[in-house]
Amino acid sequence: MESSKEYLDQLAEIRRMMEKSNKFMSLSGFSGIFLGLYALVGSYLVWNILGKITMTESQKILFITGIATMVLVASLVTALWLSIRKAKRSDQQIWGPGSKQLLFNLMLPLATGGVFVLLLAAGRFFQLIAPSLLVFYGLALVIASRFTHRELYWAGVTQILLGLVALALPRYALFFWAVGFGGVHIVYGLYIYYAHERESRNSRR
Repeated sequence: MESSKEYLDQLAEIRRMMEKSNKFMSLSGFSGIFLGLYALVGSYLVWNILGKITMTESQKILFITGIATMVLVASLVTALWLSIRKAKRSDQQIWGPGSKQLLFNLMLPLATGGVFVLLLAAGRFFQLIAPSLLVFYGLALVIASRFTHRELYWAGVTQILLGLVALALPRYALFFWAVGFGGVHIVYGLYIYYAHERESRNSRR
């Protein structure tokens, strides 16, 4: 009886080791929180400035593109820095099989969505851009969730649903974009921190 229990324990340990090598678990909860805050600041700037300053259509597009680019760059730099920091603390490879799988499965739908959004912009379907970003980003999170924290799946589903609602209510597309990229990221980041990171941080003190 005892030997069979030891055998099951060994199998469980082997499974944990395989999952650790195939999954990238160093996505930081704080990166989700910061990404959400950046998105909320960007949404506020777009909403506030466009409501007060008269611009031509091309000026509006340039302004929104500039804000979106700044949010994207800040988000990528923050996520990369915090992930490297967490990977070093947990002795996980920053560029191993898990992170490669995660990056590939994120980039495929994101690149497809990026091309789709550029085509929408070229066709002047500007109201469809924010909903499309939510839907494609949500798909990327759902697919990538197999290679990191499972909670990413539900964050992705939420983004997709918000994108579909934004498609039905295009007048409120910026609001739903702010809820998706801002609110959902913050809630996800807080959950990851309290569910997976706080205990390990306290144990290192």
